[in-house]
Amino acid sequence: MAEFHGLGFDPVPGNPDTVTEAAGRYTATAARLEEIPAAGEIPGWAGRSAQALADRAGRTAAGLSSTSEALRAAASVLEDWAGTLLANHRRAEDLDRRAAAARRAVTAARDDVERAETEAQFSPATQADLATARARLVARRDDLDRVLAEARDLERAHHSEATRVAERLTALGDGTPLPEAPDFAGVATHLETFSAAGRELGATVAKTPAVPVTPPPGAVGAFAAALGGR
Repeated sequence: MAEFHGLGFDPVPGNPDTVTEAAGRYTATAARLEEIPAAGEIPGWAGRSAQALADRAGRTAAGLSSTSEALRAAASVLEDWAGTLLANHRRAEDLDRRAAAARRAVTAARDDVERAETEAQFSPATQADLATARARLVARRDDLDRVLAEARDLERAHHSEATRVAERLTALGDGTPLPEAPDFAGVATHLETFSAAGRELGATVAKTPAVPVTPPPGAVGAFAAALGGR
C-alpha cells in the first residue's frame, strides 16, 4: 500500500497489481468451466428417468455457461479498472511530491517570519521585512492548500468511480445493461477501487438465469482477497 506523507492521507487506496491478478484468476476460472464436457446420452437408457437426467444436465450446462460469461465480463471490467488504478496512483504520487515540497516551503517561510519578528523587536526599521515574510508565509500556505484540494477532488472522484465499478459488477448476470462510464473531467479519470467492488462479486457469480452452480473453490473469494478489505 502506497504511503502519501506529503498529503497526509491516501486519496486512492488500493493496488493495481492485485486487481490485474484478480482479473487473471477470473479469466482462468471461466476457462476451466468451459472445459467441462457436456453430458452425453447414456447408451441403452431411455424413459422418464433418462429424460429427467438429460433435462438436469442441460440446465447445469446452461448454468455453467452463464457463470463463465459472468466471470469473463467481470474480468473485463477489472482489466479496465486496473488501468485507471495505475494512472490514478501516478496522479496521487505527483500530488504527494508537490505537497511535500509545499510543506517544506511553508516551514521555511515560517522560520523566516520568526526571524523577522525577532529582528523587528530590536530594529523597527525591519517592519517592512516582517510584513514581506508574513505575506510569503500566507502564499506558501495557499500553495499547500491548493495541492490538498486537488487531492480531495481526486479522492471524491475515486469514490464515485469505485461505486460505478461496484454497480457494473452487480449488473453482471442479471441482464441489466452495464452503466456507461461517466465523463469525468481531468482528475476524475484517475480512479481506483474500494472493497465494495469485491463484495459485489458474489452477486456476479450467483445471479445466473439457470439453476445455481457452485463455482470452483476460490473463484468468488479471489477478487475480494486480492483487493483487500477496508
